[in-house]
Amino acid sequence: MRTLCFLQFFFRRMFMSFPRKRRRASADSKESFLAVLRQFKPFVQLDTKIARARSQDEPVLYEHVLPGLDVLLCTVRGAQPPYPDVDELRRRCIESIANALEQPLEGLENGGYWYETNGFGFLVFASRARTKILPEFGASGAVSGGTRRQNAGDAAPRSFR
Repeated sequence: MRTLCFLQFFFRRMFMSFPRKRRRASADSKESFLAVLRQFKPFVQLDTKIARARSQDEPVLYEHVLPGLDVLLCTVRGAQPPYPDVDELRRRCIESIANALEQPLEGLENGGYWYETNGFGFLVFASRARTKILPEFGASGAVSGGTRRQNAGDAAPRSFR
């Protein structure tokens, strides 16, 4: 009996005293860059910017959507409403930003990258290139109505259709 108590005590002491290995909360390996972008806090304003661009039918600048990155939201010349839903445009805009970030950085600084979907366009460009890009849309400091360009710096605009 005494031996049994000793063995129980010994094994408890030996095996139970060590803390169990904690498994790290594994980061979702399937989480993509796009999933991280969707959760990024500044995108909270994106819905209102898109809604304003759709309703006013003129370009709307979203400054610093990511640090050092701007997006110009506008309708494509000659496109007729109805434009896609705001949720669809939000998804397409985030895809556009992700695609633009995969392109060479010189393109972001030299005119940006133009993406469009069903008559609505997204120009993704570097914030420091704002003074070169905005006058092409008929604006100097604040974005107002004016001429719009179809292909902004990207030789092959991508369509999400």
